[in-house]
Amino acid sequence: MGFVTSISGGAGVFAVPTMLALGIPPINVLALNRTSDVGVVFGAFRKYYHSKNIDWKLVLPMSILLGVGALVGSNFVVNIPKYLLNYIILVGVVVGIIFLLKPTKQEQNTKPKMTGGLGYIFFLFVGFWSGALGMAGATFAVLVITHFFNKSFLEARATDVAAAIPETLISTAVLYFGSTLSVISLFSMFFSSFIGAWIGSHLAVKHGSVFIKKGMIVISIVMIIKVLVDLIWV
Repeated sequence: MGFVTSISGGAGVFAVPTMLALGIPPINVLALNRTSDVGVVFGAFRKYYHSKNIDWKLVLPMSILLGVGALVGSNFVVNIPKYLLNYIILVGVVVGIIFLLKPTKQEQNTKPKMTGGLGYIFFLFVGFWSGALGMAGATFAVLVITHFFNKSFLEARATDVAAAIPETLISTAVLYFGSTLSVISLFSMFFSSFIGAWIGSHLAVKHGSVFIKKGMIVISIVMIIKVLVDLIWV
């Protein structure tokens, strides 16, 4: 989970159904999934920081909006019917792939577009989604940054890792105190994701935006296959 999320996001789409299938209570699953995200942001931060691809001017407003959204989302978690959740994820991934196929900053060399205002609104939605469900939140955040703030995929992933620290901590705390998890299970998830994210971030920085974009496309396609299989199976 740490390896995949540090590069492209989306590991929760596979981890959450798997943990539910193993019989783990839903609130515990969401808390573990968010704990994995905490491990990712801390495990990947150092490498992305030294890559100098973080847009610090964007980090502050983004972290506030993500944090507010995550606080509301994690407190608003309800029992969503599985079939409805699968459709929501499928639509989100399809929209994500459409964004991925559009030219990025590095490919078109145009001046930055003044579309940030709408992007900030999307950050609230991304924070809510991440706080409530924690599945593909990082993927959607990267898509918002590349589409509305004209950043490369490497810049977007690096910026998101920094900005996501408050919101992952907030939603993890809310979900943990509502769960029955032990501290040991929480730390186990954190450290394993931390190690995976450390490895993934090194590969992402080394190979750049093209590598991240390809990783996001692959993980998005696999997401769609996973959701379709679930729908057919049900």
